[in-house]
Amino acid sequence: MNTSELLAHIKSEVAHAALSKSKDAVNMYLVIKYADQLKHIDPVEFASAIGRNDSYATEFRKGLKVAQVIAERGF
Repeated sequence: MNTSELLAHIKSEVAHAALSKSKDAVNMYLVIKYADQLKHIDPVEFASAIGRNDSYATEFRKGLKVAQVIAERGF
């Protein structure tokens, strides 16, 4: 899956998760799951691409950091 397809997938999944009020959790899960593919993307561009406010860039950075900690600790 290329980057634009991945961003479209994340946007769709987050929109679907909003129906069950789990938008933020699903968003964080997907950032962690696809961290290797997302780490080169500017956080503000990511937020914009998936339809979130620019302030979501902070959460995106946190998700990438959590993914890094998970990888380092072998989970």
